[in-house]
Formats: sequence, C-alpha cells, structure tokens
Amino acid sequence: MKILVLSWGDFERWKEIRYRFGDETSVGPSTLPILQKAIKPDWTVIVLPDTLGRDFESLEALREDVRNRLMGFLDRIGAGREVDAIIVPGIGEFPHGTFRGGAMDTYHYTLYRLAQVLPIEGPLEVHFDSTHGLNYITLLTYRALKELLGIAAMTNRVTFTAYNSDPFVPGITRELTINVIEKSEVKQSPLNEALPSSRKGYLGNFALPGREYGSVIKSMEKIGEVTRGAGKLNAWIASVIYGLPLVFGAYYPDGRLLEEALDEVLSAYSENIRVSEKRIERALSLGDGFGVLVKLLYQRKVLKMGGLPKEEFSLEELGEIAERFFKGRIRESTKTELHRLTSSVKVNTNGWIRYSEFLKMMGKNPNPQVDPRNFLAHAGLEANLIEVKREGELYVRYTGEKVLYGGTPAEPEKVITAVLSKAMGVT
Repeated sequence: MKILVLSWGDFERWKEIRYRFGDETSVGPSTLPILQKAIKPDWTVIVLPDTLGRDFESLEALREDVRNRLMGFLDRIGAGREVDAIIVPGIGEFPHGTFRGGAMDTYHYTLYRLAQVLPIEGPLEVHFDSTHGLNYITLLTYRALKELLGIAAMTNRVTFTAYNSDPFVPGITRELTINVIEKSEVKQSPLNEALPSSRKGYLGNFALPGREYGSVIKSMEKIGEVTRGAGKLNAWIASVIYGLPLVFGAYYPDGRLLEEALDEVLSAYSENIRVSEKRIERALSLGDGFGVLVKLLYQRKVLKMGGLPKEEFSLEELGEIAERFFKGRIRESTKTELHRLTSSVKVNTNGWIRYSEFLKMMGKNPNPQVDPRNFLAHAGLEANLIEVKREGELYVRYTGEKVLYGGTPAEPEKVITAVLSKAMGVT
C-alpha cells in the first residue's frame, strides 16, 4: 500500500509556482497534485495545526473551520478526495488568536492519529513531503511517522521516501524542484520504552489548579488498570526486545484495555481545553506515557496472534512466536534455547514438573534460585520459573509456586516483572 503524508502550514497564503518532480511539471500553490500524479498513493494524509482556525465558538467549531477551508482548497487545486486531515494541537500567538498548551501535545496526538491510519498488514510504501510544513510540526510528524514505521517493519517490508522542494525566493524563483532528501528501507525497531507506573505520566498538568488536576487523575479508572498492570505490560515489551516467547504469549496485552485507556486520556484532555474569544488554552498536556501506550497498542496490532494470552504452550507454538516476531540474532538464539529444552526433556514426565526438579532427576545441579542473567540468556525459560510436561509433545508454562529470588521466596510473576523492569532501566 502507498501512503503519502504531508506536513502543512497556512495553505491559504501559498502563491502559485511551477513545480518539477522528475519528468512531471505542475503549476499551482502546492506540491500535492504533482506528488499524487507521480506517486499514485492509495491514500493521502495531511497533518496541519489547529492554529489555522478562526472560529472560537468551540473546539469542534475551530477544527471544523480548518477542515472546511482545507477541503475547499483541495477542490481548487484539483487534489484527490482520498485524503485524511489530521488537525493537531498547535501553540503560538497569531493576529487571529492565541493558542497555549504543551508543545509535545503535537507529537503525541499526531502519533495517536497516524497509528489509526497506517496499515498493519502487507508491504507499505510511505512518502513524506515536508515542503509546506511548519518547523516543529514537521519535525514531530517525521518523528512519529518513523517510530510507527519501525514497528510496522517487524512483520512487513516498509520503505520510506522524504521530499522537500528548493527554497522559494519571492520575485526571483520561477520553478521549484521537488527533491528526494531521504530514501530507505525501514529497519525493524520494536518499542523499547516502558510504561510509567504513575497516572500522572499519561496526562500532565499545564495550567489546571492542583486540586482539580488531582481529581482528574484520580478519576481515570482505565489508566489505573494500566498502571497496576504496568509490570506485565513492560514485560511484554521486553519480550520482543530480548526474544522471550513464553513471556510474549503469557503476557500478551489486552487490546481493548489499551484502547479504552487512550480514549480516557484524550477525553480528559479535551474536556479541559478552554475556548474563549480568540484564545485556546489546553489546561492539561499529553504525557510520555500516552505516547508509549499508543505505540504499545500499534505494536500489539502488528504482532497479532490469535488465542493469546494463555498459560500453557507447546514447543511448536513457542517456535512459531520466535519465527514470526523475532528477528536476526535474537530469533536464532531463542530457537537455540527451544531446541535445547526439547533435547533435554526427552522422556514423558507423567504430568507437570518444575524444570529445575526435572534437571535434578537427570543428575544435574541447577541454580536453586532465579538468576536474572540466566533468565535473559535462556529466552525466559529459566529452570526455576518454568514447568514442563512431556506427553509425546512437550509443553511449557510458568510455575504458579513461589521461587527463590535474591534469597527470598517470591511470586513468579513479580520475579519476571522485576527482572525485565531492571533490564529496561525502570527504577
């Protein structure tokens, strides 16, 4: 699928000029028609700020004003109608109004909307034009786009091409060439950030009185569920980074919870945007945790596998996870560990048995407590933490009984989340 993404500023102020792109030429105020003609995208996405709005009756009226004027402009320049307009929160003082809020709201909201637009299956060819963009919005759109494409590249071939035209000098420039400034196949880049354990990490305070902010934070029940389960969610994030198939399958995230949590944050954020005469003030700001949550949900969609989460897995199922979702050295080392486990447990076990106990029966002397280095080195299949069952086929699960960790008996889930939180730098 081909997608064309453009970062735009005040499109109504642009002057007509001749654009050249390869063998194509076009006269008009925008690069869009010639890019659509040459690239032939299946879909076009335009990212532009709400600071272009002039109707301050309400937030919806402001955005609708931008959207209606944009659609009129697209009609005038003969652009295709297969267009999504992402109207993002902007900041600054302008003759027509003042817009105050957190600068990074632009990034987080753009990330959220792009994650809804970008496909998760099949080859993806993305083209990004920064010719008409505002400086910080273009930079943050580029960042959001590349981060999501790195996740999409985990299961699909993704290519990325960026464009920018020659500089325009009034009274001198007669023709602008649209230049390719970046062209590459996107390398896979799984999410490597952890979710914060505090609700305030998802929705920050910009201008709300402290007591009111506290009430908003306390009311966010879905985010409360996310923070209480942050250990397991971060463990799943780590499972992709370190190649841990049993963690991947056992801790696979609840997509509905992630969606509801994102909706909850956006609802609270929008409800606390104050609209007055020629003024927009966003009293709350989207936090870094919101952005991580967006990428986590997108990664879950990209790494889609039915029937998860569950507790018990055959070695064949764990091998499928490794083959489909892990890459390069990580995949090969994970497959080596799975083969080692298969070779170790050759006889029927007459039910489930702790793997460390099985090794003792085979004359081995395993470490009596969980060693974090062993956990990571053996693809999460640490002998004290897993149970095995061989009845023809070999099955594996994490034990439900306490294990020794740091010299103290502890619940296995707490041990796993502690080991992986430390590996990800979570304090």
